[in-house]
Order: sequence, then structure tokens, then C-alpha cells
Amino acid sequence: MKKNYALLLLSVAALTANAQQINGDFDSAWEKCVPWDSKGNTMKKGVQPQGWHMANVVLAGEVGEKVTRSAEDEPANYAVKVNNIYNSIVKQNIPGYFTLGTPWATAETFLTKVRNSDGGTFGGKEFTYHPDAISFEYQRDNSNGTDEPATVLAYLWNGTWTQKDVPGNTEVGVIGWGKATRVDMLNRERNVLGMSKTATGGDVTKTEGATLVATIDHAITESTEGEWKTDTIPFVYKEGCETAGVENINVIFSSTNYFGPQSDIKAGNSLTVDNVKLIYYHALSSLKPTDDYGYDVDINFSPDTFNYTVESTYDPDWTTVGYTKKGVGATVEAAYDDLTGQYVITVKGEDYDAETNPEAMSVYTIQYQKAAPTLTSLNVAGHEFIPMGNTSTNFTATGNCYTDEVSYVASSEKATVEQTYDEAEHKLTLTVSEAGCPSSVYTVTFEGKSKEAAYQIANADFENWTDDENAKIAEGWNSFDTAAGLFASFASMSPMPQKIEGYKGNGVRIVSKDLLGVAYANGNLTTGHINMGSTNPADATNYNFTDRTDVNGNMPFAGRPDAFEVYARFTPGTAKAATDEAEEQPALQGRVQLILHKDAAYHDPEIAEMADEKVGSANVLIPATEEWTKFTGEFSYATDEAPEVQYLLASATTNPVPGASKDDQLDLDELRLIYYSTLKDLQIDGKTIEGFSPEKTEYTIESDNADLLNTITVEKKGVGASVEKNVDLANNVCTITVYGNDYDVNPANKTVYTVKLTPTASIGSVSADNAANHKTYTLGGVRINKPAAGLYIVDGKKKVMK
Repeated sequence: MKKNYALLLLSVAALTANAQQINGDFDSAWEKCVPWDSKGNTMKKGVQPQGWHMANVVLAGEVGEKVTRSAEDEPANYAVKVNNIYNSIVKQNIPGYFTLGTPWATAETFLTKVRNSDGGTFGGKEFTYHPDAISFEYQRDNSNGTDEPATVLAYLWNGTWTQKDVPGNTEVGVIGWGKATRVDMLNRERNVLGMSKTATGGDVTKTEGATLVATIDHAITESTEGEWKTDTIPFVYKEGCETAGVENINVIFSSTNYFGPQSDIKAGNSLTVDNVKLIYYHALSSLKPTDDYGYDVDINFSPDTFNYTVESTYDPDWTTVGYTKKGVGATVEAAYDDLTGQYVITVKGEDYDAETNPEAMSVYTIQYQKAAPTLTSLNVAGHEFIPMGNTSTNFTATGNCYTDEVSYVASSEKATVEQTYDEAEHKLTLTVSEAGCPSSVYTVTFEGKSKEAAYQIANADFENWTDDENAKIAEGWNSFDTAAGLFASFASMSPMPQKIEGYKGNGVRIVSKDLLGVAYANGNLTTGHINMGSTNPADATNYNFTDRTDVNGNMPFAGRPDAFEVYARFTPGTAKAATDEAEEQPALQGRVQLILHKDAAYHDPEIAEMADEKVGSANVLIPATEEWTKFTGEFSYATDEAPEVQYLLASATTNPVPGASKDDQLDLDELRLIYYSTLKDLQIDGKTIEGFSPEKTEYTIESDNADLLNTITVEKKGVGASVEKNVDLANNVCTITVYGNDYDVNPANKTVYTVKLTPTASIGSVSADNAANHKTYTLGGVRINKPAAGLYIVDGKKKVMK
């Protein structure tokens, strides 16, 4: 007794845990059957398995019984048997059936006469799953009428159908016709299944959206001759209802044609049922892969075969794997694994549970040839050719190739990369190979274009813009729209330069922006390219750089400027909140920075590793100002000698601290490089000429010593300026010409200084008639006998000849 009680508890627990199933083995404890009628019957009639209801009728007899399949099993193995019986009172055959719903029967009699007889099932079991079929074992005995089929009926639905005034009991009349009690019946099988209304019962209504989701209506026609047979009957889901919600299920096993006429019922025919189970498929009904060209591949698919091989690589742009799940409520997960070359499809039945039902899962594997190893990064001279999402293998670049500045990352640690460069075709080739895989080949063809080295930045007055509806700055400048780097594909989210009315003509505006709460992006303008390597603005992989692979991403430079000037105004936005209370908030200000450097992919912000490549730099910080204001930045140089090849990297930003603020606004115009063509000092006889200033160009010195002009020395102000000195002793004049470093392209950029000697007031005079009695020389040192009037050197002293 204790053992049976324990089994009962386990059975109840199993029913609770497996809500996707019904109690179909009938081996747990049975219970008394109390047939329902509309008058509230409480009389017991026979027994029934837990969760099911026998169609026993109080006045008509027992149609169902508990049968033992094997008493030797522990516990005993039971089944349900339903029989068609003859009722002598009403002289009619009564159908045998059992159901998850509630059986009912009605009739009104007057002595031996019967009218309004009817019956069936209403209601069912609360249920939310989508089973694909029902399996069961059965014995069928139709020896009392072979033309009578047994019936398996099942259906799933949501919502509620209500039929008014359905008679629900057998009422016996002696002195007149009995009158059955009528009730409103919920979810009568005929109503849910959409069948025509019988003579019993009133109008039928249903709740909004009530839907019959799926059905089974199966006939068992043959006799099993005492043997047990097994059958699996699929649910038929109504069109469009595969994903509809389910609220209830009902299952009916009948020993007769359940919806057939009463006259077809053959007393004595029976149906015995055991091991009823809802089936949830976890398989595929079709599987159609293609190769890497998109052509179908015949794999001789079978739902019970789980491993396949395709003699092709998997190309995400061309390869597809089509499949159809067999289970209505099944879920499918499918993915390709680059490392293994396998396309794996995992199908889980709706009844899958990792702990209680892990077997309700099938895994199909298609083994493709392992894909060729690829490059996940290819960087040439600072330019990243494989940004996120780019699967191309052939690239072009307008600039030059730097074979000693090539770096890459392969998708496999076992891959090898062979690098070659064809000088004639200007083509860089990288072949990525791995044992057992085809190779991948990447090429970058360089057009070798370059710009002439300049002394000024092209379009530095910001006058030239494209004619697009959304004006784009042209010539010499770049922003996020031409960015390189891993995250270059997200550049469209970043703030672009705007065309505005400038200090003179057009100007440019850059702004900082909040990128949907991810980060604050600085406004950015550069003569190089922007590398977008991270979503964190402060990350070292975000920088401006001179991109020598792209003719539009670099600026070859010829000059050694002394300074630059720019007109600007700045409106600060909102600083990013400090993460540390002690953290000092940086001042909100814009910045313009110009860096001269050697033949390298130089960065701004600068990095220590490239310090040896730097030539010089200048910058200005621009605080808040409403009006256009001129700012001047002086160059400082790291080397005294100009390299043979150099570039200028100019950058403007809304904040020198990356990601520090949003909604800043920096306006710029008339950026100009300055080349000084003046002197810093002018000395004669080792001393600075009295009254000297760089702006003063003419000087007069009283002296009788003509050789004094040869002692003149100068110090130029411009670092790249050149000086030419000419001494004219005949006229006692020294001419000093200072040429700005850009003189070759700007001939006006020169300054001429003159230093003139005049005799002192003590200079004497001599008559020309007496010249022959003295040694007389011109100021140029030529001796003459008959001088004309003028200044001469007579006997070693300056004399005025009269």
C-alpha cells in the first residue's frame, strides 16, 4: 500500500512537471466516475483514469472499464477499454468513449418512447502547447459490425464557445413526456469544431478571436484480432494557425463512429487504448544547402540522418542553407562556425527541457570545406584597408605603397602570409595560406599619384565647397566622411563640417556631438585622414594621420613657416560629467594644430614612438569668443635642417581632449602660413645699429671709414628665410635683402634694408688744382690725378674736392 501511494505521488508530480503531456499510461491510481448531468448528479458509476472521464451514464450503464494488460509488471500495467452497449430501457445502443473533456447525454422519455436524445463532450484540459501528433497503442474488436469504425478525435483551441439551452440529463416521463433541464454549455465539441448544430440546444456564440487551431479526426476500421498495435496520428493545423496561441486541448477515444448516426452503433464492438502520448517533433522535414556559388547541393536528406558533407567552402554572400522544421512548435537555431567549417542546425521540440527532457533535440551538421583563412586587418602606411564589415579582397589606393610599412592580422593563428610587391604594376599582394584550406589573396593597387609640395594649405580660406545639397568641404581638408580604421563604417554618425558665412566669404564650422549616449564625438577637420579605431574617443586608435597611400589624405610641404594665423570664434558646449569628484574639468576651448614631419604616417594626437619623425609644430587654443578674432601660433622646430621630404598635418578640433564635451562650436576662416622676411638684428662693427627695428628698413651712419660697411652682420627672423648682402663702397651703401622662405612662390615676400655712410662734419676740402700734389683715390680705391668735384680719399683722409 505504501509503495502504491508513493507511485501515486510520483505520477502526480510528473503530470505537474510535464505540462506539455497528458496522463496517457493509465497506470496510476484510478478514481470513481461521477457522470455529469445538468441536474448536478452525484451518483458514482464505474471508474476512470486520472485526468480522463468515462462516458458512463447513470441510467444507461457503464461503457468504460479498467483492464489489466500485464499483472506481472510492478506496478501492474493498465489500459482503458470502451464498449458500445445496449440499453434495454430506451431500447438503444449506447456509444462507448472516454475523453479529457466532460461526457454528457440527454433524452426525454414517455414510457418506452424517446425523444431529443443527444450527447457528446464539452470542455477539455487547459493547455498551451502545439503538439504535432498523438501516438497510442490499441486493440480493436469490431466482430459485432465490421463496417463500424472506431474514432480518435483531438483538437486544440483558444477562446470560448457558448451554446444556450442545451438539455443535459435524461428525464423519464410516466404520465407524459419528461423534460430535461437545460444549461448554457461551454466549448461543446460540435461548436468548437465548427459543425452544424443538432436539434438540441439554442444559439451559439463565441468570444472575440476564438480559434480552432488544430484537429485530429481518425477512423480505426480494422480489427486487431486481439493483438496490440501502435499508431501515430498527426494534428492538422488550420491554415495560418501554426503560431496561434493554444488555451485548451481535448482528446476523445470512441468505440464507434463518434459523429455518426445512432443507428450505426454496434453493441459489443470495443476499443482498448494504452500509452497515449502527445508527440513533439524535433526534426527537420527538409534541408537544402547550396555551395559557395549559390547552386543547390544534393545531400540525399533524411530527417533521421544528421551529418552531411558539402564539397565546397561556405561563402556568406552566396551560400544559403534552407530548411523546414517538422514540429509546429519546435524552435530552430542555425549558425556557421568559421573555425570548424560546419553549419550547425539545432532543432528543439516544444517539449524540450535541458533537465527533464534533453532528448527532445536534434542536431544537424553540414560539413563544408573549411573556409580559406582571411585577413581581419590590413594596414599600409597607417591606412586600414579592411574596416569592420568589409569582406573585399581587392583594393585601390591613389597614393604610394610603402612596403616596409605593411602590417596585417590573419583570421587563423596557423595561417601564413606571403607579401610581394610588383614594381611595374604598383601592386601589393598578400597570400594567406593554411594547411587543408584554400588560400585567400589580397591585392592593393597603388596609382602613385602625388601633389606638389606647397607653402600654403590648399583652401585654407575655406571658400571652396562642393555643390551638393549638403555642402561638403573641398580641396585639402577631410573629416569623418573619408575616415579609415576599424570603425570607419560608422562615420556617418559623426559630426561633419558645415559651411557658414566666414570672416571673409565662406568659413567652416565644426561641432561636437553626443552619439546616442555612447560617447561625445569631437568636431574634427584635418589635411590628413581620421583613423576610427574605437568607440571610445580617448582610445589611442583614434587619431588624425598623414595618409600617404591616398593623394587626398596628405599634404607634401616645401616650406619652413614661422607662424600661422587664423580667424576663429568658439562657443563652448557642455563638459562631460567627471567620474571622480577630484577630477579637474578641462577648459572648454577649440584648438588648431599644425605639425611638420618627415616621410611617415604621423599622428595627431602625437605618440612618443614617432618623435624622431617630427620637424616642427605650432598651435593655438581658442577660448570662448563671440566675434571673429585673429589668433597666431608660432612654430617651434625640433631640427635645424629641413628634411628632403616632409609633410604638413593640420588638425582642428572642438576640444583638445577627446570626448570631453558636446555641443561645442568652432568657426574658422582665413588660415594662413606666415614666412618672416625681416631681420631680427642688424649690427655694424659688432654693435646693433642705433634705432634698429625689424620694420625700419633705411639707416644712415656718419663715418669717414668706408670699410665700416664690410663689418655689417645680420640675424634673420625667419627660420627658413635667406639673406643677401651687397656693399657698394663707391656709394657708401650696404644693401641687405631678406627673402621669406616662400619667396619662390611669393616674390613679394622680401624686405630690403639699406645702410648708408655719410662723411662726418670734420671732413676737409681741397682744390682740384692741388690734386696733383696729393695722393687722391676714389672711395673705390682708384687713384686719379684730375678728380671732379666730389668726395675722395686724399692722403688717406676723406676730402671734398671743389
